[in-house]
Amino acid sequence: MTLNPSIAKILEPAYGPCPAFSAPCTEMRWDPPGGHVPRGFHGACGSLDEIELVLVFAEPGDPYPGENHTAIASTFRFLSCTQEIGPDQFHRNVKAILDSCWPQLTYEKQLRKVWMTESVLCSAPVEGGPVGRAASLECGRRYLLPQLNLLPHALVVALGRKAQDRLRALGYTKFLAASAVAPPGCNVAGAKESWARIPIELHRAR
Repeated sequence: MTLNPSIAKILEPAYGPCPAFSAPCTEMRWDPPGGHVPRGFHGACGSLDEIELVLVFAEPGDPYPGENHTAIASTFRFLSCTQEIGPDQFHRNVKAILDSCWPQLTYEKQLRKVWMTESVLCSAPVEGGPVGRAASLECGRRYLLPQLNLLPHALVVALGRKAQDRLRALGYTKFLAASAVAPPGCNVAGAKESWARIPIELHRAR
C-alpha cells in the first residue's frame, strides 16, 4: 500500500525534522530510534477523489516496544501492519467503523476510501495527557488544515473532545463529532452509538 503523493507531500516536512520542534513545539518529542516521530496517519491508498471519509483522532499514543522510524515511508508501513492486525482497542474500534461504512469491501479497498489522521501528529509529553495550545495550533496549521483542504468532498469526523476542540480552534467547524476510539473515551456511555452515525451520515452525503 502506498500513501497518496499529494498527502505525502504535506506530511514529509514533518520528518525534516519539523521546524516547529525548536518553537513552539519544544514540549514534543523527536526520537526516531525510539519511535517518536510525527505519525498516526493511515489510508489514502488511492486517488484523492476516492476518499469519502476523514477520521481525525487526537494524537498518537506512545510508540510500541521496538518501534523505530527513519522517514514517512517507514511510519506508513508500520501503521499498515498494526491497523490490519489490530493489537489494541483503538485499532479494533477503527476497523469496526470502517466495516460499518463499507461492509462488503476488503481492508485494502477500505483504505482507498478513508484518510485517518491526527489533530496533533506527535505523542503528548505524557501519553493521553494535554498538549499545549501553541503546539496544537502550530501542528494544525502546518499539517492538518492542508490535509483537509485537499478533501473538501469528504465527510470529516472528529473523534473525541481533543480533536473537536482543536479543529474549532483552527476555525474548522464542518465536521461530525463522535466519541474517541481510544480509552478511556471509547468506553463511555454512548460511544458506539456515536460511531453508528458515521455510516448514516456518509451515505446520506453521497
